[in-house]
Amino acid sequence: MGWIPPLDEWRILIRLFGPPRVVMNEAYGDDTTGARFDHGILDTLLRRHVRSNGRVDYEALTHDVARLDQYIEAIGKVEFHALSRDEKLALLINAYNAFTLRLVAEYRPLTSIQNIPNRERWIGRRWRIGDHLLSLHEIENVWLRTRFVEPRIHFAINCASIGCPPLRAGAYTGAAIEGELSSHTQAVHDDLRWAHFDGATLWLTKVYLWYAGDFIQAGGDIASFAGRYMPEVAEKIAGGPPPRLRWLPYDWTINALN
Repeated sequence: MGWIPPLDEWRILIRLFGPPRVVMNEAYGDDTTGARFDHGILDTLLRRHVRSNGRVDYEALTHDVARLDQYIEAIGKVEFHALSRDEKLALLINAYNAFTLRLVAEYRPLTSIQNIPNRERWIGRRWRIGDHLLSLHEIENVWLRTRFVEPRIHFAINCASIGCPPLRAGAYTGAAIEGELSSHTQAVHDDLRWAHFDGATLWLTKVYLWYAGDFIQAGGDIASFAGRYMPEVAEKIAGGPPPRLRWLPYDWTINALN
């Protein structure tokens, strides 16, 4: 799976530099022959507790935590190596989101996910995927970012915050992952909370700033990647100098129902 730094080194890297820069690679090619994983339990929970605006009914979710734990237990028993490429991608995204939901349920009430102790939040190795015990940071930065050329993961995984691109009200599936990522990413760019263009300046979520290298690797530059989902930005780039980039405020308040 590649080198994973010790826990203390992860803490130092994250604190000093934010998300690590990575070189994205397609580690699994276009393999479509592997096994599949059933995300039905998570799909039901997300459709039941996530609203159209991405807000989560955490209070109601606490009454379904046994079902969430059942899904998490199944992830811990998966034969990850046996899954196809798209099944691996869907499972990792869903696992990240399910683990985050479980974390919030464990520590609520919260005003922000940042209220959770650092060792238990993103760098705590407490989540099992098959034979691997991982942190949320490792799922994102070692497994997802270095094993897939897929910057759209940054709109799909959710950090339980209002400023984060919204949690999808349904699980991702290997069989339909391309369409699911495409439609969700489009929805993010159609929403003024995460992207808008005034004709000269392109305002984007800070996700684009924090993971700039991923978007540049995939799209050449940040504006060009955003332009895939914002036709007016693509027209601006094609017709002259690229737009100025500015960053929207990021709100770490918990993404719970008001």
